Amino acid sequence: MNESIGEKMSGKNWNSKTREWSDVVRPETKARAERAQEMRKEGNSIAKIAKALGVSETRVRELLRT
Repeated sequence: MNESIGEKMSGKNWNSKTREWSDVVRPETKARAERAQEMRKEGNSIAKIAKALGVSETRVRELLRT
């Protein structure tokens, strides 16, 4: 069964070229996503998380959906 784009897909990335969900495979991405989620639970802002991880705020939002 295919999941729609709007549904939360834990551990997945949306590939807009193929229009499919794919598994997150890089350990670095998984670790960064876990750290972003921990920081968010601690009450940190998206901007603060982005600065700490050295990524954009948009990427932080993607990581929080991972």
